[in-house]
Amino acid sequence: MTQTTFSPLCIIEKIDDGALAPDGFFDLAGLVADACLEIEGVSGAYVSITLVTGEEIRKINKETRSVDKETDVLSFPNVPYAPGKTARDSEKRLKKAYDPAYGRVFLGDIVLNTQRAKEQAEEYGHSFKRELGYLTSHAMFHLLGYDHMTDEDKAVMREMEKRAMKQLQLYRKEDETMTDEKLQSLAIEALEYSYSPYSNFRVGACLLSEDGRVFQGANFENASYGATICAERCAVSNALMAGARKFTKIAITTDNGYAWPCGICRQVLNEFKSGDMAVMVGGKNTPWKTKMLSELLPESFGPEDLDIQEV
Repeated sequence: MTQTTFSPLCIIEKIDDGALAPDGFFDLAGLVADACLEIEGVSGAYVSITLVTGEEIRKINKETRSVDKETDVLSFPNVPYAPGKTARDSEKRLKKAYDPAYGRVFLGDIVLNTQRAKEQAEEYGHSFKRELGYLTSHAMFHLLGYDHMTDEDKAVMREMEKRAMKQLQLYRKEDETMTDEKLQSLAIEALEYSYSPYSNFRVGACLLSEDGRVFQGANFENASYGATICAERCAVSNALMAGARKFTKIAITTDNGYAWPCGICRQVLNEFKSGDMAVMVGGKNTPWKTKMLSELLPESFGPEDLDIQEV
């Protein structure tokens, strides 16, 4: 058995021989756990995760549930919630599950059949990452007291899972196609978050990552002026904190006219571009224009010039 702490929220208890542990899964599981806890309104908790093969999860099912069947995920809650209650309503019960070794409440165990997850991802036509993220969120909400024994309970739990997937930008195949129009619409939506009392020049942006996720940003001004953060860099910061490192496209908008990125933003975008990068600028009442980043930053200087091959 190997135990590896990879997040304050998740502990990898074991990876069986033959189980798939895809690159980035450890980070993904931590992000999913964090999102589920945030949605539930709970903090200071952790879970354990075991990655297994189909044969192993069938064995666990038979031993613990008397079911001779291979499933995709199992969850074993550590907190005995009262009927109809979830973690947000169970402060006293959560305190009883406090683990002094980790300084957090232990919610329970998750067992993931990564072989089945990969098969299901291929069957449903979406990414392996999305399937693992969904299964982790499904198990997390079980550990937080949710279930799907009745249609009503199932609807509530599914809504919680959808919120987590949306927050993490882990879409199903039918949701994955991010058109230019959708990206532009999300940039316009981001305008509402702008803090620009000095210039009254609102800017919104939406960045598309190489793996299909999108990240919004808005400009934030400051009384010292120089400390202002542009919408483009705000979007990049949001993306980096979510583990995205390569970007293919960005939409930038303002209330009227065009808001082409400043020199600093062009340089920041150049740092994380995937190949060349499309920069779309326009708005509700302004026709959209598209230029490639190489056009906006000719003869650019980037990480490759310092022999940095991967960002």
